[in-house]
Amino acid sequence: MRYLFAPERESFAEFIAGGESWTVRQGGPMALWDAIERALVAWQDNGSPGIETVRLRVTDRSHLYWIDSSPLLRWEHRLA
Repeated sequence: MRYLFAPERESFAEFIAGGESWTVRQGGPMALWDAIERALVAWQDNGSPGIETVRLRVTDRSHLYWIDSSPLLRWEHRLA
């Protein structure tokens, strides 16, 4: 079993091995695994760009990450 937690969002994803596949159970107001899956598909659809394509903007309010080739490949980590 594997877990992914986002305590600031009070959400989790639990991964349960079942032979050669996994079952995912999610809880909380944010569907963590769904967000990860969307980002993975967007990354693959854009040709799986390398780490050198990631841009970062740091402010006193957040860290913003993005890849120029796709508006879907954008993440923001808001600071408390």
